Amino acid sequence: MPVIELLRVKCVPGRRDEWLARDAEVWTPALAAHDGYISKEVWPSIDHPDDVVIIVRWESLAQWKTFPDDLSLKLDARMQDVQRELTSEALDIYTA
Repeated sequence: MPVIELLRVKCVPGRRDEWLARDAEVWTPALAAHDGYISKEVWPSIDHPDDVVIIVRWESLAQWKTFPDDLSLKLDARMQDVQRELTSEALDIYTA
């Protein structure tokens, strides 16, 4: 069953554009190369100029969870100077 990874990012004030460019350079290719990755959407907030919401679609929770922790730490380290906070959660897809 597909799963959504929902991330909320607080960028360093005034550096969101830099964060967006670096995310596209650092994270997007790494995710796209991983088995089970479907797509990624990046939504900069209109109301909060330093916030970004990211939605990553995965084929399954199991495939998402196999993304290597060491690679994740390495990629996160490349974002630290433009990122203040990151939260992540997994969501099921529900259709009525």
